[in-house]
Amino acid sequence: MKKYLNKYTHLVTLLLVILSISSCTTLTSESQLVEVLPASQLLNQTYGTATNQNYDIYLPANRTTATPVIIMLHGGFWRVGAKEEMNGFVTSAQLKLPDFAIVNTNYRLVTVGNNQFPTQLDDISILLNTLASKSADYQISQNYFLMGVSAGGHLALMYAYTRNTGNKIKAVVNIVGPTNLTDPAYTNSANPDLQQIANIILGDTFANNPTLYQNASPLTFVSANVPPTAQFFGGMDVLIPLSQGNDLKSALDAAGVPNEYTLYNNEGHGWIGTNLTDTENKITNFFNSLK
Repeated sequence: MKKYLNKYTHLVTLLLVILSISSCTTLTSESQLVEVLPASQLLNQTYGTATNQNYDIYLPANRTTATPVIIMLHGGFWRVGAKEEMNGFVTSAQLKLPDFAIVNTNYRLVTVGNNQFPTQLDDISILLNTLASKSADYQISQNYFLMGVSAGGHLALMYAYTRNTGNKIKAVVNIVGPTNLTDPAYTNSANPDLQQIANIILGDTFANNPTLYQNASPLTFVSANVPPTAQFFGGMDVLIPLSQGNDLKSALDAAGVPNEYTLYNNEGHGWIGTNLTDTENKITNFFNSLK
């Protein structure tokens, strides 16, 4: 009897081992069936019917619905420019931030009497709604990281500070963008081009409507609730006075908002070479720390 029980126990043990191996094999087989998405890009996708309501999207390999998204906004005084001007930043981000999807977008440009501010913020809202509606198809999240250059930096800040519904904007980067259109360095400038810098986008003068200028200035809307912010400026920039970055940094510090500030003393309204690499590396670290 004892001998029979020993044989029976041995058979049960052997059966359990076989089942365990079979189970592991099945799991391995099933895991191999999980689709691994390749990297892809879709150019000139539309998010509206108006001119310039289009974007390029660069989707990384192995993305999921948790993949964060960088939104890039070009410069050009709100009046000219195109998304292709940001292609260098796209290439850098693809290399240095491979876990992010990238959306490089156009927005409606201002002409005299047409597309005045906040048309451009409305475009960003429409774009993000479009991306949200396609998040399952694209396999991306609704966690957005905004970055812009010059006028695009101003728009990135304004959107992040005034339209961050649901706290979907996780961080914002401003490269040589104005932060305070009421700055005396503009409004009292002897240079008429600087004094009138925002006339076309706002459709009125500062002297006639200072509240309009205040409400189009990111500095006005700083609070403890705005997203972490990184800024980059050139010390020799004739378009963006040093007070623009300094005043925003002071306000962010006072509000307790995490922020980074980089000034390249010998640079103007943009730069190349070592300093550009430094900017790209700092943006990489900044976004990675907040994803």
